[in-house]
Amino acid sequence: KTSVLRGASVTIPCHYEDKYKSHVKYWCSGYYWTSCESLKRTDSLITQSDKVSISDDPAQGVFTVTMRGLKTGDTGWYWCAVEIGGYGTPDDRASLYLTVTEDATVLYVVHATVTGQIGGEVSVQCRYGHPYRSRQKQWCRSGDWSSCQTAGSPGTTGHGSVLITDHTAEGLFSVTVSGLRPEDQGWYWCDIGDQQLPVYLSVTNGKDE
Repeated sequence: KTSVLRGASVTIPCHYEDKYKSHVKYWCSGYYWTSCESLKRTDSLITQSDKVSISDDPAQGVFTVTMRGLKTGDTGWYWCAVEIGGYGTPDDRASLYLTVTEDATVLYVVHATVTGQIGGEVSVQCRYGHPYRSRQKQWCRSGDWSSCQTAGSPGTTGHGSVLITDHTAEGLFSVTVSGLRPEDQGWYWCDIGDQQLPVYLSVTNGKDE
């Protein structure tokens, strides 16, 4: 479940297996998969909404969907899907519930993309409202929920070391990833139980941005 403030944008990472690298990927909306309305496909520039864009990265096995200028009416179920083809063969898919709200107490990140250099470190701030102060805070590698690290428990993600500190008085938990290596680049999630938000970590050879 992901919540976004009205008028804002969100980018969702959708992971898939290597065998689907050359397949068409798409994003659709609807509670029931059988009646899901396709909003954007990787094989067509035509879209039902000009505020939706899609991009595929076969090398990383992920495609991303960006929705801009969100309205409360955009709240609902969405699906990441890979077209399999063949009669009687269902497409591979995964669902996500998106809430568009005016409630500023929901989870949000200060920067949805962070960049660090190899060997350096980056810090991510995941902010939340008072109702979430007692919730467990986690940092998870997208596509691998077994990788989640919990606030107060230093760990690793890829080859970098991770430190998560929960600042309840300030309503945020910070994630510091140090000793960055190229393998650490990718999508992650700030997680507070029933709310998650994606963050992209970029690792470069140059100076920190």
